Amino acid sequence: MPSLSLTSTLMDLVQRRSLLPGPVEDALAGPGRDVAGLTIVVTGASAGIGRQAATLLAEKGARVIAVARREDELRTLADETGCEHRTCDLSKEAAIESLIADLVAEEVDVLVNNAGHSIRRTVLDSVDRLHDYQRTMQLNYFAPVQLTLGLLPGMVERGHGQFVNVCTWGIMANTFPRFSAYAASKNALAIFGRSLNAEKPHPAVRATNVLYPLVRTEMIAPTAEYDDVHALSVEEAGRWILRAITHQPTDVAPAALRAILPVIDYFTPGTADRALAALT
Repeated sequence: MPSLSLTSTLMDLVQRRSLLPGPVEDALAGPGRDVAGLTIVVTGASAGIGRQAATLLAEKGARVIAVARREDELRTLADETGCEHRTCDLSKEAAIESLIADLVAEEVDVLVNNAGHSIRRTVLDSVDRLHDYQRTMQLNYFAPVQLTLGLLPGMVERGHGQFVNVCTWGIMANTFPRFSAYAASKNALAIFGRSLNAEKPHPAVRATNVLYPLVRTEMIAPTAEYDDVHALSVEEAGRWILRAITHQPTDVAPAALRAILPVIDYFTPGTADRALAALT
């Protein structure tokens, strides 16, 4: 039992957004900006991280526009939180264009690119499944990029705006065994966000990448190996999104992993490969 307790404690520490106690970090960072009154679009809002983020932001007084494919789940969310909702299949370029045309008039302050798809499969087992990579890239990368390109001009014209990109901690190690499609798509999205920041289309328009560890959502439910693995709760994951919006950092990520993984990969990439293979 002590060893299990120690392992759980270490995993909790490794996955924490900050190594500082919550009250200490909050005192040092300050409250950040108030989200009340902001128009915030959250994609993938029918379940998991997106649903939790939409709920939390609505509670804080934001005008939330929840986007997802599943109409029934969106209606339930709207009934519970008072948020607005739009149905959209983000795997379809034409559907996204229609959504953009609708959202442009809403003067969106923040777009949370949360909708995503994950596949756990080795590259060898994927040799006849190129379509899985194409579908994953469409939902995880091309859809967020299309939405960003559609909403960016309005943000620049109004002089403020933010894009929050939900990504994964695995990109910090430059490897993610069994998740090559997912990690590659999220890495592309993260680089897109950082590139936007480097280009500075407007001093008050920026992107924030949220690099999540494993989160206990329905996305990982089919993988029995993760049943007993320590994972971030959706409640905590939602708070990461809130933090990204209130403080607008370049990224929100597990502090310990952000410090350690790039170093390990730089000096001993084989160690990073083996470590990630063992974890995934």
